[in-house]
Amino acid sequence: MPDEDQQNAVSLKLPTFWTTQSQVWFEQAEAQFHIRQITADDTKYYYVVSALDKETAGRIMDYLREPPATDKYKGSRHS
Repeated sequence: MPDEDQQNAVSLKLPTFWTTQSQVWFEQAEAQFHIRQITADDTKYYYVVSALDKETAGRIMDYLREPPATDKYKGSRHS
């Protein structure tokens, strides 16, 4: 279903990442992914990356530069 991910992904804009309540932020992101039927790991990962604030992105820059080949999104939740 890659085509479905691409169609549904267009309408999603996640809020800027909440550094003080990251677990709540990820739960809300998961709800948005579910509503839009976004299931592809890469799609979720890139949406999360696009919502990171400057400080968080800087803190995990090594992960962003060289994400794993698989499970990028899962890994981003634990970075």
